[in-house]
Parts: sequence; structure tokens; C-alpha cells
Amino acid sequence: DIYSRPSLNWDDIATLRDKTSLPIVLKGILHPDDARRAVDLGVEGIIVSNHGGRQVDGSISSTDALVDVADAVAGQVTILADSGFYTGSDVFKALALGADAVCIGRPHMYGLALNGAAGARDAVANIIAELDLTLGLSGHTDVAGLDRSALKDLG
Repeated sequence: DIYSRPSLNWDDIATLRDKTSLPIVLKGILHPDDARRAVDLGVEGIIVSNHGGRQVDGSISSTDALVDVADAVAGQVTILADSGFYTGSDVFKALALGADAVCIGRPHMYGLALNGAAGARDAVANIIAELDLTLGLSGHTDVAGLDRSALKDLG
């Protein structure tokens, strides 16, 4: 009763659409069929996430699911990647695999726990610095130019 609501289903997206004009972003998509269905139902974004692997032990990783989900939606909606992205090189890889952006959950929370708002800011700044370094070391200057071929440049 606290953590789950098994009654949720695809029809709830239409109900939600009737209640708001805000963009709907659906989290927890790991299969390309679900991604296509979400697009057909009019969501504006998808978060490719296995919820930190806490929901189903041994589930597919977000990184492994990202390619098929990105291919399935073919740019029709915004794709965010979540779960297991801790470094700038993780962000680089997710963007190259098809994510439009990457959610950073635990690192900024660890920073917050260590040093409050300044710690959270520093944790995110470190990831950005690592991303910048990874871009430079792989011969790139902008995340907008990343695609799957960029992964070959990581050596």
C-alpha cells in the first residue's frame, strides 16, 4: 500500500492528460514496446530507468535499455536516462547512446549529505567537469555532436 499501486495502467495516462496541460514524462520505461506505446499515448518525455535497480533485482540496466528505447521513439519525445549515472563519462555514454539528458540522483544527494547545498553544487560541478574532460579527451567539443560512434573515441 505504501510503495506500489498495482492498479496503475496505460489508461491512467489519458486520465492524467485530461487533468493537466503540463508535459507528461513517464518514468520507468525499459522496453521499446512500452516506449512506443507511451509515444502513441502522447507523453512528451520518457525516463529510461530501472529505479536504481531497487524494484526488480537483476532487471536490465538503464544503459542497456537506452539504445532500444531511443531507436523505438526515433526522436519523437525527449529521452532522459536515470539510474546508475555517477560520472561525467557515464553522462557522455548515455548522451552518445541516445539520451537527451541524464538525471543525476545519488551524487548530488551524497554531496548534500556531506556539505549541504555547497556539497550538492560541488558534486554536480565535478560531474560537469568530468564530462568536459571526457569530451576533450575523445576529440569532441560539444555534447550536441555525440552519437554512438563517439563511444569508439573513448578507447
